[in-house]
Amino acid sequence: MQYTLCFLKHQQEILLLNRNKAPWMGNWNGVGGKLENEETPLSCAIREIEEETGIRDSAYDICPSGKMEWIEENQQSGILHLFLAELHQKPTYSLPLATREGILDFKSLKWILDQSNTGVVDNLPYLVTHILKSAEPIYVRCYYEQQKLVKIESKNKHG
Repeated sequence: MQYTLCFLKHQQEILLLNRNKAPWMGNWNGVGGKLENEETPLSCAIREIEEETGIRDSAYDICPSGKMEWIEENQQSGILHLFLAELHQKPTYSLPLATREGILDFKSLKWILDQSNTGVVDNLPYLVTHILKSAEPIYVRCYYEQQKLVKIESKNKHG
């Protein structure tokens, strides 16, 4: 299975979704979803951003930021195509905003990356940190046992 995960950034904040369904119900994450037949990762990311946030592609500049593979119980479970979108300005609607997917709100990078924060998806701080500091796409593999993150491996040239 292939999916997209997009981080919509404005200054020092990222628009996150607190999911109201599995996987990651009740946790903050980027926006995204499953690639449909004959859809490219980029077109999926753009579609998912508009479906989940109402933000059109003219409101941001988007670039591929890498891939994450996740392994559950020693079997590949899926590929996540990662994207960073720089918003030209914040959306005009009031936040937080309840949607069918969950609650949208901007969260500061400091909040997202706080080590004591248990409200974000467990690999989110790693992904955000490395996407924002890397000029090149990142490639990571996350290992899960009983739905708990046990290890993250960087597949990048420079670690």
